[in-house]
Amino acid sequence: SDTGAAVTSSRLNLPPINKVRYKDLVNDSGIVYQQVFFYGDKDGQDSYISFIDDFKGDKKWKVAAGKYWTTIASAAGKKTIIYANLPLKEPQDEEAQDSLDKFLNDSGIHPSIIVHRGHSYHLPTTLKHLNNGVRIVILGSCGGYHNLALVLDRSPDAHIVSSKQTGARAVNEPILRSMNTSLLQGDDVNWITMWHDLEEYFAKHKDGQSKFTDYVPPYKNLGAIFIKAYRQMMSSKNK
Repeated sequence: SDTGAAVTSSRLNLPPINKVRYKDLVNDSGIVYQQVFFYGDKDGQDSYISFIDDFKGDKKWKVAAGKYWTTIASAAGKKTIIYANLPLKEPQDEEAQDSLDKFLNDSGIHPSIIVHRGHSYHLPTTLKHLNNGVRIVILGSCGGYHNLALVLDRSPDAHIVSSKQTGARAVNEPILRSMNTSLLQGDDVNWITMWHDLEEYFAKHKDGQSKFTDYVPPYKNLGAIFIKAYRQMMSSKNK
């Protein structure tokens, strides 16, 4: 429950583990920026098409494709902008990511949400782009759970959603849809409520149900909570 998670956070001297506050996701202009990483193999190209189609059919979003990346901006509700690099044939996929990165840096844009869509062996490339301003990291790859310490090295305050086994499109997209619904409403991203709603969703959509049970929400991510608590303790000792 929310109360249990709140007790755990305060006992470990950590920020809330059950939710990410909306005000921690927006920038000074009140915009939530997200960056999504795709790769140029077949899996990445299929994931990209499926991801973009989800927004194209929805009047709440505007989709604009460029040479190296696609920009998806909210057309209703609170302002959210998502940048997704094109899954160009390798090694141009990394060139697309680097071009997008340069554009974001030059524009003073620092995404607070990072999404990795691709096989786990691509993950080190995505991790290079993390920084300490990132608040949510969604690892849509297989075994993302095993990279918690690496994510927290670069983004110590991040809430991490990851799978212990197989990452799946049928699960990644409902998670992202649910998160974006909260953002459009200007709500905190409450993992407990979200996971409850997703459990109900997958009870009706059996194609993703078995894979969904392998996904670990931040408030149940004992590995990440332990690493954060340990580092917190060490840093207070060293003060």
